Amino acid sequence: MTPEQMEWALAEAGKGALAVAPGWFRAWGTSDEKWSAINVRAATQVIVNHSREDDRHPNSWTVRALFGTHAVELRVGPYDAKEHAVLVAHAVLSVAYAEGPNRIPGLVSAPGAPEPA
Repeated sequence: MTPEQMEWALAEAGKGALAVAPGWFRAWGTSDEKWSAINVRAATQVIVNHSREDDRHPNSWTVRALFGTHAVELRVGPYDAKEHAVLVAHAVLSVAYAEGPNRIPGLVSAPGAPEPA
């Protein structure tokens, strides 16, 4: 992986990260929710999924967090290439376990939350 690829992947992961607390990311909510949030640190796995079966992203790759047998799609991507989704999945874990929000490019604050210092 080149430094440019890692920078891109971290920026992609940062788009879905929330500044409320470490490890929190925006996720696709259920049909009656505009969006939801999950803590990646509580996930059992972070996976890349080929989403042919998903009408929103036919024939593309998404990043999902598993909580036991329940999968939640993160609001990053979708990506045309599996390699891009894998890079972002690794970056999601890096962002989730980063020490401070100021070190994360593109970090998004939750609605109504104060901006990081």
